[in-house]
Amino acid sequence: MQLHGCKYICNYVVAQDMMKLFFERLMSHVARRSEKKMNRTISILGCGWLGKQLGVSLLSSGYEVRGSTTAEANAAALDAMGIIPFVFDVENVPAEVRSFFHTDVLIISLPPRIRAQKGEQYVLQIKEVITAARSGNVGNIIMFSTTSVYPDLNRLVTENDADPDHPVVRAERIVQISGIGNTIIRFGGLFGTGREPGRFLAGKNDVPGGLTFVNLIHADDCVGIVRRIIEENAWGHVLNACADDHPTKQEFYTKAATALGMEPPALVDTPADYKIVSNSRLKEVLCYKMIHRLS
Repeated sequence: MQLHGCKYICNYVVAQDMMKLFFERLMSHVARRSEKKMNRTISILGCGWLGKQLGVSLLSSGYEVRGSTTAEANAAALDAMGIIPFVFDVENVPAEVRSFFHTDVLIISLPPRIRAQKGEQYVLQIKEVITAARSGNVGNIIMFSTTSVYPDLNRLVTENDADPDHPVVRAERIVQISGIGNTIIRFGGLFGTGREPGRFLAGKNDVPGGLTFVNLIHADDCVGIVRRIIEENAWGHVLNACADDHPTKQEFYTKAATALGMEPPALVDTPADYKIVSNSRLKEVLCYKMIHRLS
């Protein structure tokens, strides 16, 4: 009788533990669902070519979307799409647009203009943005960064290979230590409707680096990735975002130009330094499957 009693008690304890674990997981799931429902207001700082596509997609899911621009002419286009326009310069945020920074998610989509030697100005802009975000009521931040932070190491590069002194990496750090939840997306070169890659190099001669590899991403995937981060509350990450495949520049741009009926570029096959950007961490963290391939 005593053995039967002990067996009954043990089974009861196991059942209690299993029930406790079940309810803990259930409540965790409910909490995540509740958090997702709370992310209803999105502010896109720098609502340009990609920001507009993202905004329209978010609107279709019931989000309130605000978009900033520095041009009055662009404000009308945003308004026509259903995006609430705000016109201001990040280096001088007037009091009347402070409500832009009262948002569940702030998406920073500002071009760093590194090639135009604007890197230091970009760092200052991000400092101003974070000051405004802190004085406002920003829930979380998604920062659009770039794979140009990686030097050409002639191998596969991951999120750990960025140049720590690169102006964009320094700007990323400002966001990361802001005290506001954030995720950084390092996008490869962007293409899509209105930015067809076949036009990039069509008809050009003696283009260097024909045997190097491309690191590109379609706008559809950019939008899908941002949506997944918001929906899953995937904060605290730095993620590379580019297509799964990396054809050579010669292969990709020849095919892209031909598809548009344009003259393919003449690329030079001389050896050059390169990098292949890995998207493995992004796919693992977000369980995301890329929509577009490059070959």
